Amino acid sequence: MRLDFLNNPALRSILCRLGTSLVTLVIIAYLTLFGLILAERGQERLPADPVGAAGAALVRTVTYLTNHPTTYYWHKETVAVIELIAVLFGRSAGLLLIALGIAVAVGVPLGMVAALTQRRRQTLLVLLLSILGVSTPSFLLAMLLWVIDIQLYQRLAIPPLPPTGFGWDGHAVMPALVLAARPLAQIAQVTYVSLSNVLGQDYIQTAQSKGLRQRVVIGRHALRNILVPILTTLGTSLRFSLASLPVVEFFFIWPGVGLTLLQAIGERCWPTSVTGGAATPGWVGIQACSSSWPF
Repeated sequence: MRLDFLNNPALRSILCRLGTSLVTLVIIAYLTLFGLILAERGQERLPADPVGAAGAALVRTVTYLTNHPTTYYWHKETVAVIELIAVLFGRSAGLLLIALGIAVAVGVPLGMVAALTQRRRQTLLVLLLSILGVSTPSFLLAMLLWVIDIQLYQRLAIPPLPPTGFGWDGHAVMPALVLAARPLAQIAQVTYVSLSNVLGQDYIQTAQSKGLRQRVVIGRHALRNILVPILTTLGTSLRFSLASLPVVEFFFIWPGVGLTLLQAIGERCWPTSVTGGAATPGWVGIQACSSSWPF
């Protein structure tokens, strides 16, 4: 039977990228184990011996892939691997979705207002927001939110948000705001630049000369042409949010993939460490693969 479906360029591209992602996950698992073995030797005050550590990491990687445990001993109880991964992924994914929703809900209107008004103040605001959002470390922004939360309670008697812990209520506000900072800044900047360029195109000027309302021109013509760069930026910024995820979850004690990864490293639970270490980069790889499919 001929595999004619493999002649489809789009399908070949998907399979190639999925294969690359799987190889990347195996390499990440190996490097994670290699680093953990070196750390263990350092804590035991033994020589590093990178050659021996490389061989031991290779053995552990093969064991991890071929004889993976079905349960983890985590927080003084035995938990099924699938159950633990599903719970942790659900918490981290939910937090990321809230953060990206905030970034889109605030960044797109902010960039549009700056592009439509064409005032220097709005332009400087978008530029300043982009610089601060991209350059401010996650831990610094988290501490600033703590301080602001306390000041609002002391001066305006506004009920404070929970500083730490898990919950799909006020607990998720500050972690989501920290994760949304960089995507929001990038989306606002891309929206401003893209809409400014689109508004100068001939078809926009033609629509305006026909007497169409500004709302119709923006909604029917301009927004349709800036959706692609906005969605591309949203996918790209997700990678940076994932990179900040362990720090944010550690600061706010949010029991997700990032916090579990740090705890597993501290407790020398190497199967959980490898699973958590490969999970976040794998998520990035899957997202990168899907965002570049040719359809």
